[in-house]
Amino acid sequence: MKDNVILTYSIFDTAFGLCGIAGTERGIIRLVLPGMTEDEIILRLCSGQVSAISHQPSDVSRGKFREIEKSVRRYFTGERGDFDFPLDLSHCTDFQRKVYKVTRNIHYGEVKTYKWIAERLKMPDAARAVGNALSRNPIPLIIPCHRVIRGDGRMGGFTAPGGIDLKMRILKMEKGIYPDNA
Repeated sequence: MKDNVILTYSIFDTAFGLCGIAGTERGIIRLVLPGMTEDEIILRLCSGQVSAISHQPSDVSRGKFREIEKSVRRYFTGERGDFDFPLDLSHCTDFQRKVYKVTRNIHYGEVKTYKWIAERLKMPDAARAVGNALSRNPIPLIIPCHRVIRGDGRMGGFTAPGGIDLKMRILKMEKGIYPDNA
């Protein structure tokens, strides 16, 4: 991200708890999933940004994010949300952007593996690197890293608040696509 970028953010409630969203003029830059306090969400939304950034929590922010908030709220009640929103991934590496592009195309109700993503990138031995990139995913749900599991069927990691428990809860909500005994 370049200096003097204005970062706007909004915090909103869902059926799973508080979420936060931040964006620039280019698009969404960060989404924080439920499991944190409002102060912790603000810190997570604004962390890692350039020091010259201007943070603007305001009614303007709420208006800017109204549609994504509606989609996230619907999602957390079990409805399919429309997450076709512009993203700002300018702060990500080229490899991360490639991983996120493939991951973003994993449909609601599907589960894929890290290896599957690596193969789509024509890098079949890069499953661990894919997992590493997904552990840094700044925009979960919209880039649905929760739908990616290990090749042996285990959950793998999930760095969002709530960790693996939240990942399993989300996957179960998506029409019970993941067995209870996983």
